[in-house]
Amino acid sequence: MSESLKIIWSDEAKADLRETYYNLLEKNSKEVAGKIRAEIFLAPESIVFPEQYQIDEYSFKYRRIVVKNFKIFYTHKDNIINIISVFNTHRHPSKIRG
Repeated sequence: MSESLKIIWSDEAKADLRETYYNLLEKNSKEVAGKIRAEIFLAPESIVFPEQYQIDEYSFKYRRIVVKNFKIFYTHKDNIINIISVFNTHRHPSKIRG
């Protein structure tokens, strides 16, 4: 991540990440669920410039980072990256919140 970018997780995104972890625990070990949760949480650190990732094809107001079968939606203003939500792509796109 660029030193000048600041990442802020919304309350909704934090709740999505928690929900994702608990859903993963239903079918995976604690270790696997924790590893995937960490990958999702750390993915925004890879942002070098705000427009680096694509605009989502279903939710045009957000850019998205894809980690496994999850989308991390974000917006940006100046040097602030706002993480809006985490979405499981196995769900129907009409369920996208944010």
